Amino acid sequence: MSMLVKDNIWIFLPAYNEATVVRDVIKDLKSCGYKNIVVVDDGSTDDTRKFTEEAGARVLHLCINRGVGAATRAAILFAKRKGVKFMVLMDADGQHYPSEIEKLINELQKQKADIVIGSRFLEQKSKMPFSRIIYNRIANMFTYFGKSTVTDSQSGFRLLNKVAIDNLELELDAYGICTEMVWKANTKKLNLVETPIKVLYTKYSQSKGQNLMRGVQTAYRLIKNRLYEH
Repeated sequence: MSMLVKDNIWIFLPAYNEATVVRDVIKDLKSCGYKNIVVVDDGSTDDTRKFTEEAGARVLHLCINRGVGAATRAAILFAKRKGVKFMVLMDADGQHYPSEIEKLINELQKQKADIVIGSRFLEQKSKMPFSRIIYNRIANMFTYFGKSTVTDSQSGFRLLNKVAIDNLELELDAYGICTEMVWKANTKKLNLVETPIKVLYTKYSQSKGQNLMRGVQTAYRLIKNRLYEH
């Protein structure tokens, strides 16, 4: 991490009802030396906000639950206004390893990238549940429409530099924002690359996130959004 220091890196965790795990995620991030941790509480009805504050992280609270896209957009807006140089987006359910943030940072430096996506499909066979593999492959097809080719368009583990933070203008509220970010990065001529990551799938993390029905809804929103752009 020669060019970057951890004090310049902000970690954002979009979260909805993650009281069960959020303290441990924050603890793991702090043990890796990251101090600037923000949980974007997407209108949680449990103790996510309380436990986040008790763990010593910041809370960016959204009054109503609007989806991971809305939480991600709120995180990017916060980073833009704060003048953040580098921001990491991670799932709050504990499936991502904080120790692997350095892999994203190293790849950003090596490739002189603006965005690095942590891919679950590079270098090793993914242990992703079958339904999510299907969802991800369908979503990847939509990235091709935007003239972008990535192996893991739905990964929530991403690193953005200030150029990306300042130039991305995202609109979607739900999971479609992952694909939208890839599209918009291509439109803005941002350098987007991937690097392999490991993921910890637990019964808890598998109960959260995407499913096939959400995939259909996401596809509809993406097509609708894409048509309105032209």
